[in-house]
Amino acid sequence: MKTTRGLFVFSLLAAFIGCETVENARNVQEAVAPRAKGEARLAPELPAFDGSLEQYVNFALDNRPSMRQARLEVEDARLALKEIAANAPLASSTPWTAFGADASLGHSESSTPAHFDKLKSNTDGNGSASLSLDILIWDFGRNKANASAQAERVIAAELSLVQEGYTVFEEVASTYFERLEGAALLEVAITNERMRSEHFRLAEQRLEAGEAQKLDVLRAKLDLAESREKVVAASNNFMNCSSRFASKLGLEASNGKILPLGVEGSALEGMSHAFEETGFKSAELYSFARTNSPSIQVSRARLKAASYNVDYAINDLLPNLSASVSLNWSDPLWTWRWGVNAAQSLFTGFKRTTAIDRAAVALESALADLDDAELGLSVEIEVAVANRDNSKEAIATAKASVASAKENLDTVREQLFVGDVSRVEYTEAVADYASSLASLVEAFYAHQISEAKLFALTGQKPLYRKRN
Repeated sequence: MKTTRGLFVFSLLAAFIGCETVENARNVQEAVAPRAKGEARLAPELPAFDGSLEQYVNFALDNRPSMRQARLEVEDARLALKEIAANAPLASSTPWTAFGADASLGHSESSTPAHFDKLKSNTDGNGSASLSLDILIWDFGRNKANASAQAERVIAAELSLVQEGYTVFEEVASTYFERLEGAALLEVAITNERMRSEHFRLAEQRLEAGEAQKLDVLRAKLDLAESREKVVAASNNFMNCSSRFASKLGLEASNGKILPLGVEGSALEGMSHAFEETGFKSAELYSFARTNSPSIQVSRARLKAASYNVDYAINDLLPNLSASVSLNWSDPLWTWRWGVNAAQSLFTGFKRTTAIDRAAVALESALADLDDAELGLSVEIEVAVANRDNSKEAIATAKASVASAKENLDTVREQLFVGDVSRVEYTEAVADYASSLASLVEAFYAHQISEAKLFALTGQKPLYRKRN
């Protein structure tokens, strides 16, 4: 009975020590249980705002599952470091973690010796207990090297979280501008349709007045039908852009919510800059990015962790120095013992020396990863700068084309009224004007996307300067 009571008290003590941790784990289990059963996730509520890029980016940073996953990886890395620190030896900055205690209670009974035909049902037994204390005095640097490597992994996880934030920013910004571009191109298509509709109406009037042939009316009607097809295609493109944009925010693409466009009135007239124009050269940006880009810093932290892993593998060749004290009780006897132990493996099939070789190879591999990351970054920056410069030139060219096409269209329209030009010439003038408008829209938003990418590549905080 005493032994049973002791076991019960011991179990209660163990449960009390870990009750908070267990409760937290159970809460997580309960939270994920509905999703594990196939229930749909609760979509985050989109707050009421004017739809600026900065507000959309902040919303995505709070609600994107990839950001939540990156935060959990940071938490896991920190817990792993805490777990390593809990195994530090006595000769360390945290000597209290070197102690390990084990306690046990038991009770056993057996029958008294007898012949098989004289066995009795009664038994005799006794209780037993033991308490042992183990102390890791020194591990010759294993724990320190392991903790240093894990600390670099924590840094890498934290920088990966920052990098994921830049990835979210770039994806949201790109789809944001693609959506604005789609809205502006839809207005271009609608503008084209209105001009073709006006031409069709004029053709009918001229036919009634005997100034045009029926074939002219049929061709104008065909042009109007083609322009309406382009409106449908542009509308579908805008809806697809909106769906991609919603998914980058962390919302279901098919949620049916109407997201604010971020411009007032006409999307074509209200085309807006989100960033100031930059003029940095690619070499300047790359020099800055080599030390500031989160992706490069992640590779550098992993390189440091690999170097500490080499230290751990070398230190693992050395022995462990530990001490132990134990107290044992088995009614009616009490015993106790103590001792100091130094353990060294003499032959382990070259596993530990092979581990050193593997750690050295992993270190060289981490260096190759860093070199590859820097080369990749230099290419991305070069391309982004080229796209920025090309889009600037394209904007200037497209603006001149729009002005020229508009002037030509006005002239042809006036001449069409008096019969000095043909329907074909008017159709070409309308098509040129619509094409130049579309080129201006595409160049304008390509420039904004390239500017957004430069922020993400160089690890700079986005400087929002919205202006129309």
